[in-house]
Formats: sequence, structure tokens, C-alpha cells
Amino acid sequence: MSLLFLAGIYFFARGVFALYGHTTFYTKRSLENIDEANLPAYLKEIGRMHLIVGAVFVAKAILDVPFPGSRPLLYGFLLVLLICVYFLSKIDGKYKKQ
Repeated sequence: MSLLFLAGIYFFARGVFALYGHTTFYTKRSLENIDEANLPAYLKEIGRMHLIVGAVFVAKAILDVPFPGSRPLLYGFLLVLLICVYFLSKIDGKYKKQ
């Protein structure tokens, strides 16, 4: 089992817990900058993005089996991952206290 698969499972679990409103995978320090009124909306949006990131990691781990060392697959993975990181930072910026 590859580390990409384990990272995908972690992000997928983090997203599922966030969608159901549990802050199990989040530290108090990361949540203290978000208003209590906005916390459910934040968890819903961040949960969706973590589900997507988890799916990307799992897909990369699965595609590495038939196509080991494929450079186009690696570049596509990195591009999608950068897009996800951009949207995660936009969500954080949207809900953080000023």
C-alpha cells in the first residue's frame, strides 16, 4: 500500500467528519480564528474540498499501479493538487476573522 493511498484515506476521513460537523481532525488553534456562527458553513466547505483532495490522492495511488513512473500522470496530479490547495486557501481566507 502506498503512502498516497494512506494520505487519500486520511483526507477523505477528514472531509467526512467535517461534513457531519465533527472537529475531530482539527486543532483548537486552527478553529479559534473562525466565528462560532460561521463554523458549520466552514466545516461544510472545507469538508467538500478535503473529500476532493482525498479522491485525488486515492486516484493517483490507483493509477500508479498500471502506470508506474508516468510523468504526465505526475504532472497532472501536481496541477490538480495545486488547484485544490488554492481553493483551500480561499476557503480559509473567507472564514478567518480579520
